[in-house]
Amino acid sequence: MDSKEQPIELLIAIPAYNEEKEIPQLLGLLKPWKKDVVVIDDGSTDQTAKCVIEHGFHCISLGSNQGLGSVYSTVKRYAVEKGYTHILAIDADGQHDTVHIPEFAEKLKQFDLVCGNRFHMTSKLSERKIASNLFAILLFKEFLNIKLPDAACGFMAMKLDVIPDDSSISRFEIIYELRARHALSGKECGFVPIAAIYHPDDPLNTDILEIRGLIKTVSRYHSSKDLISIMESINNGSDFSITISGFRFEAKFNGSDAYHFSTDIQRARDYFTSINSLNNK
Repeated sequence: MDSKEQPIELLIAIPAYNEEKEIPQLLGLLKPWKKDVVVIDDGSTDQTAKCVIEHGFHCISLGSNQGLGSVYSTVKRYAVEKGYTHILAIDADGQHDTVHIPEFAEKLKQFDLVCGNRFHMTSKLSERKIASNLFAILLFKEFLNIKLPDAACGFMAMKLDVIPDDSSISRFEIIYELRARHALSGKECGFVPIAAIYHPDDPLNTDILEIRGLIKTVSRYHSSKDLISIMESINNGSDFSITISGFRFEAKFNGSDAYHFSTDIQRARDYFTSINSLNNK
């Protein structure tokens, strides 16, 4: 926890890729912050950029799909140029509720990195999402001694210097790297309980890019045969299993670009309850 002396100048950044159907609703909700919002169009092939401009919001187009790593680098450069001290990232697809923005801004007075926590209550959450997030947070705990309630939420606020100037950190890997680097530097992360919102047609699998980014991040700080084996399975598109902290995880490849995770769900729910109880004290 760090004390803050300078005023917080917050830029709201929206990574967007082919979100012309969803982003208008978000932009409508962001009107109170309009002058402090930027949309990063990550090479969309639809009318995302045009839609943003027509709604009167500033849009930066990357030209080709480069992934979240490049989006964050672009946002950081823009924020520095415009005199912002912090950014808040929010997804363009409607999965993040803008009602929480003031909570993130308030917590930035105490923490340099504040992350959304979708798993503060798991009673109504998908078993697949519970299993995949538990897999991620236990990897952080087992190999890096970092305790997190939610490892992959993209609803985050941070001081600009939290964002690494490392061009090798690509795509979804940046989400995990931000948490790992911050914690390993000895700093505490703040959390805001948020709703887990998923679209009805979302299969709730875990994208290969997310898993690869997770394994690359943890492996960067801790070498392990288990992690090498998982990466090999991912690269081959094959199923894998692993036991972490007493939990057995089965990951089934869906035949295209994602995995379906499973574990002992009741024990997983109990685990989330326990870590959130500690986090809230």
